[in-house]
Amino acid sequence: MITDGVIRPGGVVLTKRLLDYCAFPPLAKIVDVGCGTGITVEYLRDVHGLNVVGVDLSEERLRQGRERSADLDLVQAPGEDMPFTDASVDGVLAECSLSVMQDISKALAEFCRILTPGGKLALTDIYVRNVGDTSQVGNMPDSGCISGYLTHGSLTKMLKEKGFKIIAWEDQSDFLREFVACFIMEYGSVEKLWQCLSTRINDRQICEPTPKTTKLGYFLLVAEKS
Repeated sequence: MITDGVIRPGGVVLTKRLLDYCAFPPLAKIVDVGCGTGITVEYLRDVHGLNVVGVDLSEERLRQGRERSADLDLVQAPGEDMPFTDASVDGVLAECSLSVMQDISKALAEFCRILTPGGKLALTDIYVRNVGDTSQVGNMPDSGCISGYLTHGSLTKMLKEKGFKIIAWEDQSDFLREFVACFIMEYGSVEKLWQCLSTRINDRQICEPTPKTTKLGYFLLVAEKS
């Protein structure tokens, strides 16, 4: 959604869906990786009573978050190397942020490291649907780029290798279709959307050539640390 203060497909609707699966108790410690200005950090704390720390690589976005709400717990760090002790958090949330991390495998290992046994990893993100699913959300533009090419198979394989058990996987591509349509209406071009999605790492564009025929979708996944 664009209208609820967060710029990602599904907005807080999918955040709520993730929380339904995770069933965190009050005051559970959660890390929101790629938190941006901390909109979701504030939502999880104020609406769901969770103890939330937001992590983002962009100091500018964190500054904007602190200006909006000075008592937010926000930390500047990469998702692959966060300042938390082993087995110290109950949940890790990464909404539309894993795919733009420089090293996805290392990030997943870091998520596993900081989670307690039985802790939950909650993800939403863009993925490539060509493999095993030819349904079309739309083609990437010639100038488009996404730094991490996630597929259902590659992601679930990595998660199992890192010590996670998959609890839930849902295709939520309708939210991507809606998001793209709304973005074009508001900002005028889909190219600006792909640029926005690929420039969230310290305000730098991380690009790799992306075939025009790549079919993209959007997924929701919850996994548990074994």
